[in-house]
Amino acid sequence: MGPINDVSITFPFDESENPKPVIIVGENGTGKTTLLSNVVDSLYELAEKAFNDVTKSDGGSGHQYFKAISPSEIQIGKEYMCSIIEYTCPRNPTYSIGYVMKCGSVSADLIKSGNSFCANKKISWKDTEGYKKAFIEKSEAETIFGRSVFCYFGPDRYEKPAWMGKRYYQQDEDIHPSIRERWQGQLRKPITVHDVNEQTLQWLLDIIADSRCDIVQKGDQLLVEHIDMGSLLLQGTARRNVENIMTEILDKNVYFGLNYRNRGKSRFNICDTKNNSVLIPSLDSLSTGQSALFNIFATIVRYSEDNNINNSITLSQIEGVVIIDEVELHLHSNLQRNTLPKLMKLFPKVQFVITTHSPLFLLGLEEVYGANGFEIHEMPNGDCISAEAFSEFQKAYAFYSATKKHQAEIKDAINTHTAKPLVITEGATDWKHMKAAFSKLSQCPENVEAYRSLDFDFLEYEPEQSTKEGALKIQMSNTQLTSMCKHFASIPQPRKLIFIADADDTSTNKELGSESGFKVWGNNVYSFTIPVPAHRTDTPKICIEHYYSDNDIKTQVEINGVQRRIYMGNEFDSVGISVDGQLCCVDRNSCGPDKIRIIDGTSDKRVFCIQGDRKTNLALPKMEFADRVLGNSPEYSNIDFSSFSLIFDIINKICDQ
Repeated sequence: MGPINDVSITFPFDESENPKPVIIVGENGTGKTTLLSNVVDSLYELAEKAFNDVTKSDGGSGHQYFKAISPSEIQIGKEYMCSIIEYTCPRNPTYSIGYVMKCGSVSADLIKSGNSFCANKKISWKDTEGYKKAFIEKSEAETIFGRSVFCYFGPDRYEKPAWMGKRYYQQDEDIHPSIRERWQGQLRKPITVHDVNEQTLQWLLDIIADSRCDIVQKGDQLLVEHIDMGSLLLQGTARRNVENIMTEILDKNVYFGLNYRNRGKSRFNICDTKNNSVLIPSLDSLSTGQSALFNIFATIVRYSEDNNINNSITLSQIEGVVIIDEVELHLHSNLQRNTLPKLMKLFPKVQFVITTHSPLFLLGLEEVYGANGFEIHEMPNGDCISAEAFSEFQKAYAFYSATKKHQAEIKDAINTHTAKPLVITEGATDWKHMKAAFSKLSQCPENVEAYRSLDFDFLEYEPEQSTKEGALKIQMSNTQLTSMCKHFASIPQPRKLIFIADADDTSTNKELGSESGFKVWGNNVYSFTIPVPAHRTDTPKICIEHYYSDNDIKTQVEINGVQRRIYMGNEFDSVGISVDGQLCCVDRNSCGPDKIRIIDGTSDKRVFCIQGDRKTNLALPKMEFADRVLGNSPEYSNIDFSSFSLIFDIINKICDQ
């Protein structure tokens, strides 16, 4: 469809069965908006089954479409396009509703053969006819759309601020607390949201009215009358929840106030809690970005409480699907990185589907949700990538091009004709240590029989900044390894892929590891984090270098007349001074008596002699260490590889699957 050739994205849930935000990225013209338009259209078609105000009448017996079936979207050289969207729930995996749309010439049997949802719903059409159908019962639509929030914020969602001269909203009467009547069969919550300043203001006045009470004087006492105190406190909580949204946006503690009825047309204001002064005189005095951001999250609360007012009291219970196209529009960098992710986090049960070009927003998401708390999919293929990778290729288009080249090279390496299992490691040094260890251990008489049938390859690569010619160069971190594992697990693989990560990151251990030794992802994909050897059980957060003994790690090599070696954090105190007081490590965060982090020879982790030439780095780079171990350098000819058998035992079990 359009620029999308074939994309399939399964939306993830976290351990609490809450939906993780899904972020869609990609260059202009790669199909981000095309993808969203189909999701939004599915919401319209599903809701229309029960509510008569979701779509407009076409003047006859039918209704207008949010998205028309258009043959112009069929790719050149293709005979059809098809969109299938299935909504499921982790608490009831056998239940699903959904939407199917197709145009062009294709048999229903072909589509059903490749999609279980279509097969279960028993779709049927004439090969050449246009087809669009929502699979949901009226009672289901009434319950789901009445209970939950479903809204789409498109690029035209912004509000014009007051300083533009002509007021965006011309009105002859003040806005008063609402007196709307409810009508059966009406949703009254437009799926596409824009120009909602007036509705938001109306709702805010309702909130203020509900959170106030009648105070009467009886003798010397002031008493609250005509309201239940419990209800008053709850409505006060609802008001504070919305005020907290504004507090995050303005980065100041605020509360909502009312101007007296004879003070012009602005009944509503925003006040500073420190001194009760008016901070913002009216809602349309906010900047365009502030207004757009507040209206998004105020609308989520407003829609949710329409069916259950308790939702505005407990924001964490609000459920639904919120779709935002180009979320960074009109937002300052601070609102993108710091504020927006925090506001999203207030609604853990809402499925956010967002497109963006902003690396700042993604970095903010990573800080608030953690590396595994959300997913990023790059169009037009829907590949799962990391925030780190996205940030880098946004900083430099050249790196982005190189990243795509790397992905193609990785796929070429994986899709070779050999059937051997392929081991993919977190770092460019890890595979070198494992390869050297396997070469030595497999030649030991006691291992010959065990390793006789063990035959696999390593994905051999160098760091992205390497100067080695002809080498596959990849920037690989634990988050990038995890993203790659998820991506390749989503489609059948011709050979077994074994992803191995260090054990020094808790979230990666949880994502890729398993108590049974390794994790089975399906589609021939497996993963595990390196097991902790016996001599490291007191400090289990280890990387591959910790498989060697301390003596082997600290073996010195001479480079340009300087004796250099790998250092460990526990050789220094918490300020970076060595036990004997002779050396200093500039990476203080890695130092301390209880730390075993590897101090290698990179510029930000160097070690120098306090009394000597402070410019001379005494720490050996991890890559130099790995290359010398793999090359069987004389200094490491007697190095002990015995702990690596833990890794090869797991690989052996996976190969036997």
